[in-house]
Amino acid sequence: MKHFSLIFSMVLLTFTAVFAQKTVTGTVTDETGEALIGANVSIEGTDRGTITEFDGTYSISASEGEVLLITYTGFQDQKFTVGESDVYDATLVEGELLKTVVVTALGIERDEKSLPYASQTVDSEQLNTIRQTNVNNALAGKVSGVQLRSQSSMALGRNANIRIRGAGSLTDKAPLYVIDGTPMNSNDVNPDDIESVNVLKGPNATALYGQRGDAGVVIITTKKGKKGSGVGITLNQSTFFDKVYVLPDYQNSYAGGAASDLIKFSWIEGMPEEWKVFEGKYYHDYSDDSSWGPRIVGQEYIPWYAWYVGTDEFGQLANLEANPDNIRDFYETGVTTNNNVSISKANEDFSVRVSLTNQTQKGLIPNSNLNKYIVSTNASVNLNDHWTVGANVGFVQQRVNGEFDDGYANN
Repeated sequence: MKHFSLIFSMVLLTFTAVFAQKTVTGTVTDETGEALIGANVSIEGTDRGTITEFDGTYSISASEGEVLLITYTGFQDQKFTVGESDVYDATLVEGELLKTVVVTALGIERDEKSLPYASQTVDSEQLNTIRQTNVNNALAGKVSGVQLRSQSSMALGRNANIRIRGAGSLTDKAPLYVIDGTPMNSNDVNPDDIESVNVLKGPNATALYGQRGDAGVVIITTKKGKKGSGVGITLNQSTFFDKVYVLPDYQNSYAGGAASDLIKFSWIEGMPEEWKVFEGKYYHDYSDDSSWGPRIVGQEYIPWYAWYVGTDEFGQLANLEANPDNIRDFYETGVTTNNNVSISKANEDFSVRVSLTNQTQKGLIPNSNLNKYIVSTNASVNLNDHWTVGANVGFVQQRVNGEFDDGYANN
């Protein structure tokens, strides 16, 4: 008898729960009143759900106390707790992620979706995924349509070049860099000081900058002081090591010069008396720096440094041998450090940020080095609800020793 009562109670409970459900209807629109087709309507915590029709309407079974969840891609979710009413209309608000504001020409802020041209923004976190010492290297692989042309690590202090799609010039030009509204050299800012970079592509995007922006514009917005208790202090340090990886394939079978055989030396009147020690010895052609000389088989010869009278090497003969690693051994390990410290403070009335950067670089070429200081200050004061006064002050000092020359020379 007790067993029968338990089964009867369970059946009655199930019947009551089903009986309590009702049909809930409504319409889903956006802020302008347009119907949202295909919006998801579900009962939270259950597998019951549906989508809106072409006119934005929906119909779903629900019980009082259950939560009605309405979602749509790009819009904020909306929830209703089902009560006595059978109709729940929803007006969805666009999500903040789709309302991206970008800085365009002359510092004007616009909704990214409203721009009639190509624009792409990179924030500070994306820019410094792997820390770099210059903006262009930091942009590598992060902006579509932008080609990076890196410089050799031997060229101390040189910034990499970028080419932006849609450049309006027959000659190769660099884009215009605008830092906090002022055209500047991109090498004068440290990526640690950058809040965001907006790349404007093509003539339509850069019309307000005129001819200077026909190859594209890179708009850089630097960091400002952020509100918070006390003074904000940020420290960044990064170290890079450079090593020569790929070298040309050099031949090591023939010596230098244009003569295929060693040349026998014969002293004649007018030559230094000390050169008589070389009488009957052999040397290769020094007049041509090509590699059409004699085959290298370890034969004795007069090296170029043995001719200088008064030096320790004078008169010393050597065996003609290949040195397959002499060029690789010439290069050293390059070491680059980037140290940055910033101090910031802000409240409702003012904002100030001061940053000091020191970049040092020991070059791949012996006795080459760089030492660079960047000081940047970003300050603003709110005079009232309509007026704000701001100033950006920057100082850059760079000293390079052993500057590398790309030309064919002996620098």
